[in-house]
Amino acid sequence: MGIGKCISGEGDERMAGTMKTKTYSMSKFELDGRPALKEAVPLGLQHVLAMFVGNIVPMILVAGAANLSPAEANMLLQCCMIGAAISTAIQLYPVKAGSLKIGSGLPCMMGLTYVFLPACLSIAGSSGVAYIFGAQIAAGVVAASYGVLLKKMTNLFPPVVTGTIVMTVGVSIFNLAIGNIAGGTSSSDFGALINWGVGVFVVFVVLGFNVFGKGLPKVAAILIGMLAGYLVSIPLGLVDFSGIGDAVWFSVPRPFAFGVKFNLGHFFMFLLLYFIVAVQMIGDFNVSCMGGLDREPTPEEIGGGATANGISSVISAVFNSFPTATYSQNSGIVALTKVCSRHVIGVGCVILFIAGLCPKVGAVLSTIPNCVIGGGTVVVFAMIATSGMKLLAKAGFSNRNCLVIGVSLAFGLGTQFCKGASAQFPAGVAEMLEENSVILTSILAIILNLVFPKDSKAVSE
Repeated sequence: MGIGKCISGEGDERMAGTMKTKTYSMSKFELDGRPALKEAVPLGLQHVLAMFVGNIVPMILVAGAANLSPAEANMLLQCCMIGAAISTAIQLYPVKAGSLKIGSGLPCMMGLTYVFLPACLSIAGSSGVAYIFGAQIAAGVVAASYGVLLKKMTNLFPPVVTGTIVMTVGVSIFNLAIGNIAGGTSSSDFGALINWGVGVFVVFVVLGFNVFGKGLPKVAAILIGMLAGYLVSIPLGLVDFSGIGDAVWFSVPRPFAFGVKFNLGHFFMFLLLYFIVAVQMIGDFNVSCMGGLDREPTPEEIGGGATANGISSVISAVFNSFPTATYSQNSGIVALTKVCSRHVIGVGCVILFIAGLCPKVGAVLSTIPNCVIGGGTVVVFAMIATSGMKLLAKAGFSNRNCLVIGVSLAFGLGTQFCKGASAQFPAGVAEMLEENSVILTSILAIILNLVFPKDSKAVSE
């Protein structure tokens, strides 16, 4: 009996220890927290809605440039959702291969990046979609090594540099939010008062719930605002349901459906673009960490994120999806709501994957008017810009730092706002500078920070 009790007690202790290791927090405000599905689903859906249009637009544009059939274009739209879901999952849940870490483990959402869009449009129009996937796979394999490179280069990204980059990311996409509020720049009713009315209504709903709400309504303010705007849009005739009936319920895209072809010039172009994306991701990681975790990302997280992006872009190409990157609007949601649970974004990832396999779901989500999306994202983009300001405040506003910040912003944002200013530059360079201010801002901020003498005293005005 004594022995039996001893064994039983020992077993209970072991079981208790096992049970202890399996316990986890249900807080949505912790990185490893696993809130109940009644909270995780709406919060995850909020992330999907914020990035959905941005994720499918590059595919729509490239499909048009390549003169693809409607069936082929629809397949690309499916694939871009599946590719984004796979890339997000790899980032959320890192794995280690020896000393190599794959994935950042940070609360971020991945999707198709606009950094590659000019190159993809050019290749699709002149050579075909197959050459995009060829360059994407070949350069993606090499880009997986960027993680190791960036991990060793973290000294190049102090708060004065990362803050400038993050602020640029936020400010440079204000026009996207306003363009959507106005109805979408390509729409026939662009700038119509009805679009502005709905968009501003969404903004006020988001602000109202975020400032005065409590609990789930507060952290799900963007979702509530967009749902309210959607419901208002229906009787106003802004929602087109025609595409829902034509969409099938289930479809599995075929891997390598468009083939793979290789061109050396395209390969080198994609190598550069992958590095630019890796640098831009540092800004998004900072937004998520500063806003949700109250810290800066570690070198291991930055390196793992860059490595994962190269690998996930290769996998995306297999499933007919283009290169991915972190989405600033989703990092902004983390900063705004303080909800940093990977589980929440993981649920959003599952929703996105299901949407990719079920065209009917994607068709429903695609009915959301641009003005509703714009109203939801304008607040998010504002939070991204202010996250950059927080990093700059941490660096201090000495005369030296102000020069680094000011000159970098002037050139970076100036070339984007002043279209045609770099028209005489080599082919491809002008498009890169004018379409993505983060590139030039990042380069200048890094160089100026290295060149200007360090000063220990930061004087705030």
